[in-house]
Parts: sequence; structure tokens; C-alpha cells
Amino acid sequence: MSRFFLIFLASCSLHGMIVEAPRFEAIEAYASPGTLLILDIDDTLLIPAQTLGTDAWFQHRYQENCKKGIGCPDADPLDEALAVWEAIRHLTEVRIVEEGAARIVANLQAQGTAVMGLTTQGLALATRTVKQLRTLGFDLSKTAPRQSDCYFENGHGVLYRQGILFTSGTDKGKALIRFLELSGARPERVVFLNDKQTHLVEVERALEKAGIEFVGLRYSYSDDRVNRFSPLIADIQFRYSSFDRILSDGEAEAILNEQLATVAQEGS
Repeated sequence: MSRFFLIFLASCSLHGMIVEAPRFEAIEAYASPGTLLILDIDDTLLIPAQTLGTDAWFQHRYQENCKKGIGCPDADPLDEALAVWEAIRHLTEVRIVEEGAARIVANLQAQGTAVMGLTTQGLALATRTVKQLRTLGFDLSKTAPRQSDCYFENGHGVLYRQGILFTSGTDKGKALIRFLELSGARPERVVFLNDKQTHLVEVERALEKAGIEFVGLRYSYSDDRVNRFSPLIADIQFRYSSFDRILSDGEAEAILNEQLATVAQEGS
């Protein structure tokens, strides 16, 4: 049993509940027979080494596209945001979100707990993400409910590869149900660790319709960092980085300070 308190959030029903999980080790309390443990990727297992390419930056880019009409009417603003995000993610280094998480996952897999990943990332990132996770000590294929790759449509193409379901920004709940159907898997209970409440609700809704018990763990470990997201730092990194190297947050902050000092001088 985790020593951290699990605080009930607003969503609770006959088949599911969503609770707060401030630390990764909260998942250990739910590793029971018949349970499928699902892990989000971004801001849960890994994070880019700098602001540019983070999930917070992707959400910002998508929202800006919608405001400016980028991609409209010929394309979806989501497609443009995904394309740029994926290009950056192929270049960036990554780090683990919370130290000790890989060891916890490996221990649960060794005990026979079924574990898989579920992410909004697109198909183009599948191989890259699998490799990045393995450099951090995660291999989500070991006890996943399916070993072979599969592909299906969910508004956008969805790919399952090496223990991870890549939903391309589509509804995670609908994608998961379709994946379970194709794989012939019927867990007694699904436990899903994700930093976003909205994604937990998507999965809860889909599993309730399917009659599968659900526990959503709203992972809050990254909240402070996400709340400190700086569009200005990310914009400088986007404009001044190269294929060879992405500027660090410190380097981007130095450029920003120089720019602000120049503006202040010109205005005095």
C-alpha cells in the first residue's frame, strides 16, 4: 500500500473512479491479478530535456493554431501541431519524469502485472519513443496484452507497437476499447496513470460502457513544472535551435533577457 494519500476527485461511479496520485509509486497499490496497468508517456514517464517539444508546448501550439486558423480550411490544426511536435521529438534528448519509476515498472512486470503504454503521440513517433523509453529503463512490451503490432482507424490512424498504443491525438478511451477487442483481451480492471484529467475521463467513460472496472490515477508530480511553462522560452528555442542541437532552457533564457534589455534601452 502506498504511503501517500489518494484523494478522490470529482469522478466516481459504479465501474470507475479517479483519484489523485502525487507520486509514481501510487501504482503499486493497484497491482492485483486481472488488472491491466496502463501508463501515459509524456509528463508521466519521460519529458524532453528542454521546454520545446514538451506536451505543454504541444498543447500551446495546437491552441495557437486554432486561434489563428492555421491548417484551416484545408487541414486540421491538430495535424500541423502534431507534425511540428513529432519533428522536434525526433531531435530532442529526453529525461525521466520521476526517478525510480523505471524500477517500479520493472518490479511489477517481474511479478506478472500486465503493463502497457497509452499516448496521444502520432504514428511517426512510435519507434523513436520506444527507443527513448528504453534508454531510460522502460520496456513496456514485457507483459503487455499483445506482442505483435497492429493498426486501426480512430478518426486518425492508431498504432500499437512494442507495448504502447499511439492514438494520434484521438480519444484514448475509444482507441483502448478497439485495441482490447482486436487483441482478445478482457481485463477485470484497468488502472490508468495519466497527468491529464480529461484523458482519464475519456478512458473511464469507454470502459464503463464496456463493463470493465476502472481506476484513474491523476498523476500530479509534473504539475508545478507544467504550470511554469514559458511560451517565450519555447519560441526562442524554436527560432534559434538547429538540427544539430536544441537550445537549453538556460540558453534560451539568456537570449530572452538580452532581448528584453534591448527593448528597455530603446524605450528609455
